Amino acid sequence: MAHRPHRHRPEGPCHFSLMSLSAPRRLLLVAAPLVVLWLAVAWATGAFA
Repeated sequence: MAHRPHRHRPEGPCHFSLMSLSAPRRLLLVAAPLVVLWLAVAWATGAFA
C-alpha cells in the first residue's frame, strides 16, 4: 500500500507554532524545561542534601 501525499490543515496536529499560543503559555513552555534542568543539576550536585 503506497502512501499518498496529503496536505494537513494548518490548525491540525501536524502544525505547531509557539506564536499561536498566548504569552503566558509560551513563557511557561519555555521556562518549565529550564526549571526542571536546574532542579536536576541542583539535586545531582547535592544542593538539597
